[in-house]
Amino acid sequence: MKNTNKSLGYIALSNLRGIGPAFIKKIAKIQLFEENDLFNEIKILTSENKKNFEDKEIYDVIKNAEAIIKVCIHEGIEIIPLTSQIYPNQLKLIKDPPPVLYCKGNLELLSSDIVGIIGTREPTATGIEISQRVGAYYSLANWTLCNGLAEGIDSYSIKIGNEIKGNILGVLAGGLNFNSEKTLLKNTTKTAQLVLDNNGILVSETSPGIREDTFSIVKSCRIQAGISKGLILIQSSMKGGSRFATKSFCEISRPLGIIQPIPKDFNLPSYEANKKIIESKEIGLAEFTGLKEKNLNLQNIFIIKSKNDFFSFEEKMRNIDLAKELSGLSLL
Repeated sequence: MKNTNKSLGYIALSNLRGIGPAFIKKIAKIQLFEENDLFNEIKILTSENKKNFEDKEIYDVIKNAEAIIKVCIHEGIEIIPLTSQIYPNQLKLIKDPPPVLYCKGNLELLSSDIVGIIGTREPTATGIEISQRVGAYYSLANWTLCNGLAEGIDSYSIKIGNEIKGNILGVLAGGLNFNSEKTLLKNTTKTAQLVLDNNGILVSETSPGIREDTFSIVKSCRIQAGISKGLILIQSSMKGGSRFATKSFCEISRPLGIIQPIPKDFNLPSYEANKKIIESKEIGLAEFTGLKEKNLNLQNIFIIKSKNDFFSFEEKMRNIDLAKELSGLSLL
């Protein structure tokens, strides 16, 4: 594990009460946590930003961070701080990127072209078929497929029959030591292991040993959105969990793909979000995500009507200019 001191600093800082990812993004710099005296560096850094802590609080988070790193080394979990060269550039652009990413598997996929494919846990037969077609197309086109590995659309989009594709990035809401601790749901654990067995990668902002819960699952959706160059909504009701990843995606300027249901499915409740967005565009999207229409920051809403549109959406994803957006970040 490279640059342990930097990892230690970011883990410790992020575990201080009242210190969130948005604040850490604001103060992050390449030179941060280069010295060995982490206590004084954190003390000075927080004081300069009008966040004062007792000495014991700082010592405690450093000690806890040391314990986390020991577990990661034992479990083969890589820790990637926000300022690392291999931290995904597109994820740095969201307002609150994770201060550290815990990763297991093929790290090369972090710098690949990534597309998010999301949808309901209870898809229709046509929803399953569409998710499989979408996943197959982008996988064969050398895109890395990203989602939360949940049952339903997530799972079907990353499989060929019962086999997991090789280029999968799973964003998990629990610790990555799921084989030694029960940090994930049983089905998610099984799928996550298959992803690793097929040269994929698992990513989490949750430290080892911490179990996923409703809060961490919703929170992890912003990682799915931020790490993807484009997001494709296969099938969702208006109250479906896909609204959380979609909401986060609407805050960054990248293309959103919406699957148009076949005529016989168009009015099904499980496609209500697709229908609303197709018919009302930004108004429907604002209703689905709970955002105000003026706060939507999408590059494009692209309606995918057939497999002939897969390539056109791919071109829109390839044309986003991350370099221009990244140029203003102080941590670079």
